[in-house]
Amino acid sequence: MTEAKLWEILDGLNLLLKRRLDRVSIQTDSIDAFNIIQDGSSGSFNFILIKRILQVLNMFKQWKIQHLPREENSIADSLANV
Repeated sequence: MTEAKLWEILDGLNLLLKRRLDRVSIQTDSIDAFNIIQDGSSGSFNFILIKRILQVLNMFKQWKIQHLPREENSIADSLANV
């Protein structure tokens, strides 16, 4: 499940890069994805995927990540139901 969330984050970041945005705010209901990106360590997860996410994040002028519990993350919930 966490790896799927990380792929979703990477896909979203790549879309934002294509639109030439320089700031990004990531909101996720996955505490594991949040911790991995915030700490910059892969632990037992896909090292190459984490490395790529961090490389893409470094292309932005500014970025932040927030953990929001699923019940508070209505934006992600509505996108998941599209």
